[in-house]
Amino acid sequence: MARKFLEVEWDTSEFDKMLKELEGEVPKVQKKALMEMGDELLRLSSFEVPHDTGFLQSTGTSQSSGQDWEVGYHTKYAARLHEHPEYKFQKGRKGKYLEDPLKNNLKKWLAIYEEEIKRMLS
Repeated sequence: MARKFLEVEWDTSEFDKMLKELEGEVPKVQKKALMEMGDELLRLSSFEVPHDTGFLQSTGTSQSSGQDWEVGYHTKYAARLHEHPEYKFQKGRKGKYLEDPLKNNLKKWLAIYEEEIKRMLS
């Protein structure tokens, strides 16, 4: 007994076209999400960065670095203060002033990225 199979033909040209358009938007969306995340990390870290005269805090930047995003403080001593959480700082400030806000807000970073992806798809 011969079996008959149903043949279905799909025209995916419109779908392929839409995918190609979305593919072109992804780098823009990633860049925007990274910018928002970087700015927020800088804002959050400003509450923790050691603050004597305010100079260290004033050197904080959030900026594009090629395809990546860079957040940092730029003095000769910024890295040393960051890497020594055992130092006692005034006003409740502390070391790990970039690392801790980064680690403690993972849900926030995912939400920012998710929101940008939703905007792209809507």
